[in-house]
Amino acid sequence: MGTHTLDNFHEDFEAGRWKVRKFVLPNASDYLWDIENITWAQIGLIDAFGANRFFDEASQMIANSIFLFQKGFFDVAFYSLRQSIELSIGTLYLTANPEKMKEWKKLEPGFESGKMANFLKEHEPVFKEIRAKIPAFFDNIRAVQKKTNKYVHKQGYSSFYTTQRYSWSDHRENKVYLKIVSDFEETLKVAIGAVAMYRLAIDPLPIILMDEELMMRSGDFVTEPYSEEFVNKYIGSENIELYKQTDIYQGFKESIMSHEKQNEAVFNIIHWQIIDRGKFEEITKQIHLLSYTDRLAVVIMMASVKIPQVYIDGCFHYTSDVKATHTDTVIGTSFYEEFFANKGNNNFNIPFKNSSYISRIRICDKYSYIETNTLLDDSEVAILNHIAKIFEEAYLKQEKELKQWLENHK
Repeated sequence: MGTHTLDNFHEDFEAGRWKVRKFVLPNASDYLWDIENITWAQIGLIDAFGANRFFDEASQMIANSIFLFQKGFFDVAFYSLRQSIELSIGTLYLTANPEKMKEWKKLEPGFESGKMANFLKEHEPVFKEIRAKIPAFFDNIRAVQKKTNKYVHKQGYSSFYTTQRYSWSDHRENKVYLKIVSDFEETLKVAIGAVAMYRLAIDPLPIILMDEELMMRSGDFVTEPYSEEFVNKYIGSENIELYKQTDIYQGFKESIMSHEKQNEAVFNIIHWQIIDRGKFEEITKQIHLLSYTDRLAVVIMMASVKIPQVYIDGCFHYTSDVKATHTDTVIGTSFYEEFFANKGNNNFNIPFKNSSYISRIRICDKYSYIETNTLLDDSEVAILNHIAKIFEEAYLKQEKELKQWLENHK
């Protein structure tokens, strides 16, 4: 007997009577790209942050289904799509009932999809309102799920692998083949849209941030907006307009609209950590909108045009209108601590990457790292040391005031 390997098995499987017909999905790459809209729409809410892993898993299952379908395993592909929807329902259920998470982890009963869906429809106010606003959208999900079940549960000869073997004619003329492809693509689109909509039951930011007026007033959320093309293709613009009437959307909109609209220069700092020295006047007009790290980065950048980028606390990376001599981005305090470990008391003009230099300033036991394309002169070093002194004094004063306030309000 010869040695049996996985490759041998694949060859035997493909060559023997167990061979399955593969399916052609011309737009497979487009679907994979579209799924990224869901994975990029990360949830930043502390009490719902764990939902990200569930939506990532649902997205993975959709991607798996595309792979499996093209390999010919169509019933498993349909099952993966069905599970992506059911997992999303479970996500909302656990978010609404966080105390149930321990039971879920222990694999205890009570987490059947139908039971969780009924709970959401009857007791979860946000989901109830969304469902009431766009009933046709959810009715279509249910209708497609029923069709999917025919393949998963092997009802009808068209769901048999052997049917494909017995009708091995040109797939372009094979009605069974074409029907399976059509049903799969319909289910795939519905599953993507369903998971995307269930994500919106947590918070509306993927839609909120599509609106430029709202985006220009928002903070630096971890959430990326859905693309307009994605919404039109998988959810429907008319359904989104109805979704915008919900309390959850209107509440977020009202809150964000109460914030001052950012000018372009400040927006680029808050959202992209890009500091343009040529727009310093614009930045100063709205410096009150910037965080502590934003302000420190701006002041450091303005100390010298030799500075292309800084790393506040070694972790918060800002770039500028000056291009660096290299494309590497190194984030992490441990790297810089190790780098400076054998430099003694020398904190400035240390040779770094590709003819660049690295310096650091200390503010309350934390270092910020400053990269320059050429050597800093004595006056620039003095300015940076002065910045460190001023920011440390301001920080300590604020900390003292906070402690006093807490003492007074015990």
